Amino acid sequence: MVDCRWEAELSDLNKPFSGKVALVTGGSQGIGLAIAQELARQGADIAFNYLRDHSKAKTAESSILEHGGRCLRVRAQLLDSEQIDSLMGAVEDEYGRLDILVNNAASGVQRPALELEERHWDWTLGINSRAPWLCAKKATRLMQSGSHIVNITSLGSERVLPHYAFVGISKAALQALTRYLAVELGPLGISVNAVSAGYIDTRALRTFENWNEILEHAEKMTPAGRLLTAEDVANLVAFLCTERATMIRGQVIVVDGGLSLLG
Repeated sequence: MVDCRWEAELSDLNKPFSGKVALVTGGSQGIGLAIAQELARQGADIAFNYLRDHSKAKTAESSILEHGGRCLRVRAQLLDSEQIDSLMGAVEDEYGRLDILVNNAASGVQRPALELEERHWDWTLGINSRAPWLCAKKATRLMQSGSHIVNITSLGSERVLPHYAFVGISKAALQALTRYLAVELGPLGISVNAVSAGYIDTRALRTFENWNEILEHAEKMTPAGRLLTAEDVANLVAFLCTERATMIRGQVIVVDGGLSLLG
C-alpha cells in the first residue's frame, strides 16, 4: 500500500511552487521564457508581460501551459508607470497574490558611449533600472512574507564590453538596487537577489555586430566546456526562490560556466 504522506512529500519536492504565483517581465522569449517555463514546471502559476509581438506571446503562453499550471499574458510597456500599475492589477485580478517577481525585461542601444544620445540613456535606464524599481515597489503590495524578487543582470555591469556602455551602467544600477531592496524588504520576509548571466545565444545577443565571434570565443574559453543556456539561468533563479536559499540576500550571483574567471 502506497504511503500517502510519502506521495505528498515527493510532490512538494517536485512542485515547490505549487499554489504560488510568479511574474516574469519580458517572459515571451529568451531567458525570460525559460524562467517562466521552469517556474511553471515546479508548480507556479505564471504571469508575464510582452510589448509588441502578439504571436510570439501566444506561443510563449502555450509553451508555459504545457509545463503545468496557469498562465496570464499582459501587454505592458514598462517605461510607463501606469502600464506597470495595469500589469500588477491584472495579476491581482487573476490570482489575488504574487509570490515571485523576476525582473528580466531589458533593452538597450549598442554604440560607443560618445555616440549615444540622451534619448538612448532615458530608454535604457528606464527599462533596465527604473522599471525593476517600479515593479518591485508595486509588487510588494501583493506579496507576503516568504516572497522573492530576482533581478536579471549581466557581466557588462562590472566589466567593459564593446558598445555596451549604457546597458552596463543600467545593469550596475540594478545591482545596487538589489542590495538596497534586500535590506529594506528583509524585515517583511521578502528576499531580493540578482543573477548575472554570461553569454547566451539569444535574439538580444544577436543584435551585436560580432555576435558570432562572441559566442565562439565564449565557448572556447568557458571552463565548463560549453556555452551557457537560458535553462542554466532559469535553474538558478528557481533555486533562489526556494526555502533552501532563504539566507541568500542582496547577492549578485554569476552563472557563466566560469568564463568571467578568465578576465
